[in-house]
Amino acid sequence: MAALLEALRKPSITNQPPSPSEQRRNDLLMIVVILFAIFLGWGMRNNSVKAMHEFVLGGQLPTLAYPASWLEAQTEGVLFRAIDPASPSTYDARVELFVRDAKEGETLDQISASWPLRRTQELDRFRNLAAAAVKGPGGAPALIITYAYIADPTRESGSLGLPVVVKGQDLLFIANDGIGDRLVAVTVATDATEWAAHADAFTKIFASLGVQGGE
Repeated sequence: MAALLEALRKPSITNQPPSPSEQRRNDLLMIVVILFAIFLGWGMRNNSVKAMHEFVLGGQLPTLAYPASWLEAQTEGVLFRAIDPASPSTYDARVELFVRDAKEGETLDQISASWPLRRTQELDRFRNLAAAAVKGPGGAPALIITYAYIADPTRESGSLGLPVVVKGQDLLFIANDGIGDRLVAVTVATDATEWAAHADAFTKIFASLGVQGGE
């Protein structure tokens, strides 16, 4: 900035040099322009960070919102997945959506016992850390299960990266899509060392479903 101001102060070879008051005015205008550009860039960045995309579950099920900078990723076993490509870890932060028909008479109390068993079979070294009852979409009962496990995200590519301790939360609730009851599981997960950095995004994802819970 000093070099820029010095260039502006340098008298023109064809014009009279500005008076001290004119020079102060020019300096002030230049500072205002620079500050405006800085705040404009900050505002654009802030808006891009806050921007959200939506995934429509369909029927009467709620709409899931996730950060606009995240990318959709095809995967088996879940209805939807979006990952944060800017994650420093080899395990990208993510949100996943799983939906299945609810069993007749199935309750959240039953699910709170059966769901960790399912996760134990799916995830390596799964450890259930906590379970909390919250309000789900439309004020309906919901459950947030917090857990950790070991992932090896570089194995499929043949790389020799280290395994990663993953921390995740599963939001579970039963909703009717207009045809029948469905068990909906919304998962947020990231490298455990990056949990705090993604906590705001995870909170917004759950909040888009009307939930005030999670870390």
